[in-house]
Amino acid sequence: MPTSGRFVRATWLIAGCTFCSRVLGLVRECAFGYFFSTSELLSAFRIAFMAPNLARRLFGEGALSAALIPVMTRSIEAQGDEASRRFFGSLLTLLGAILVVFVLSAEAVIAVWRTLQDDTALILAAILMPYMALICLVAAVGAVLNVRGHFAAPAAVPAILNLAMIAGIVGGSAWLGLTGRDLMYVVCVSVLIGGVIQLLATGWTLRVVRFTPLGGLGWRDPRIREVIGLMAPMVLGLSAVQINSLVDYVIAYSFIVENHERVGPAVLGYAQTIYQLPLGMFGIALATAIFPILAAKANEGDRAGLADVVARGIRINLFVALPASVGLIFVAHPLVATLFERGRFDAQDTQRVSWVLVFYAAGLAAYFLQHVLVRTFYAMRDSKTPARIAGFMVVLNFALNLALVFPLKERGLALSTAVCATIQVIWLATRLNRRLPELRWRAIAGAVVRMLLATAVMSAVLAALSLPSVAGHALGANAAIRLAVLVAAGVLSYALAAFLLRIEELRSVLRR
Repeated sequence: MPTSGRFVRATWLIAGCTFCSRVLGLVRECAFGYFFSTSELLSAFRIAFMAPNLARRLFGEGALSAALIPVMTRSIEAQGDEASRRFFGSLLTLLGAILVVFVLSAEAVIAVWRTLQDDTALILAAILMPYMALICLVAAVGAVLNVRGHFAAPAAVPAILNLAMIAGIVGGSAWLGLTGRDLMYVVCVSVLIGGVIQLLATGWTLRVVRFTPLGGLGWRDPRIREVIGLMAPMVLGLSAVQINSLVDYVIAYSFIVENHERVGPAVLGYAQTIYQLPLGMFGIALATAIFPILAAKANEGDRAGLADVVARGIRINLFVALPASVGLIFVAHPLVATLFERGRFDAQDTQRVSWVLVFYAAGLAAYFLQHVLVRTFYAMRDSKTPARIAGFMVVLNFALNLALVFPLKERGLALSTAVCATIQVIWLATRLNRRLPELRWRAIAGAVVRMLLATAVMSAVLAALSLPSVAGHALGANAAIRLAVLVAAGVLSYALAAFLLRIEELRSVLRR
């Protein structure tokens, strides 16, 4: 199969698995909304979960995988499976030791911090911290499985965590009769149980593909030093959006108060879960599938082939991201109401979350492209350029957060994230043009213009259906009905416009 076909097919495989996980994530958030709404307790949980969750995004979807995949690819090609398994065993041993020390140090810092200022977020963080070690080990195993051409298991594993958390919420409430803080403690324990199951599942898959790590303490292996050397700047380069999200949460927890409760992180979390559904299901899925191919092309010195794969990745990403961004803006209110408005989650909460979702959705195309562009630099063994750019973006996001949080509250934090992601992608594309002149930007631009025209047609249809006279009489007040009509109209109008404009990516996506 041609290279482009391989990564499109792998993208759909990962997307299907990720879709199941993200749907379960929405179910989890619905349960949070029913029992916790936008309370300060949920805000405390989101703050506490940011450290292990940031590790999941950096390592599971970022730096460790991005550093390990090209090194492992070259190791298998040059030295064979047995030597590569020994290298992997040494790497896992070193990684495990570092993680244990890090988690113990973090627990000690939290304990000291609590003597000075006790807070619910600190209590929950102490319970959740071991999950950081578990998910980092899972990420390392998943990266090796991707190198071996196995994408389904690493993509499906995140669903285990969501299932564990849903079981914790439902079981703690229905079976144990718990509410409030006691119920949240059960949720935290369920996270740890889910992490253990994730590690066991990926380890079993390694055994199935006959690539179990061999024991060893070869920590001076040059391949390990290469992984660490690549990974250090990658942590910043791939993580700008995630670090910005952490900054958003901290500022929201510090400055946004409603009815004497710190509700900011709770509101942000609901909106992030929704916009990350298309991002995780397709944007990150495509970047994950494409990266081993990028690494192989770069390793072979095939710059024309590398440029072709990058161009395909950019075009397919934008084909999905542009209508998804506009569509989320139009359906934000009925979508949030349909998903969350029950139990303790009321109409006022819907209004706050839907506005935050609108501002996050404005940057969706940038979130998609960031993963492909950054991984292209890493495939060419340049991790410093994305790191420098990301460093500037973190500083800019912090400044914009402080400027926008007071007039716009949570909306200002979401707007800052979208603006910074857009600037970062433009900057990355400019630098990539210098590093990879074989990349045909004119052809990409021509395809993007047609996608924008198709998106404009979809926008006109959704705008007409959203007029008060139409929405009030034809669609009615029921949020679920309005959502279904808007989604169906948006998908059909975009697909029809793409067909008439002969957008190649429509045929490619439908074929695969």
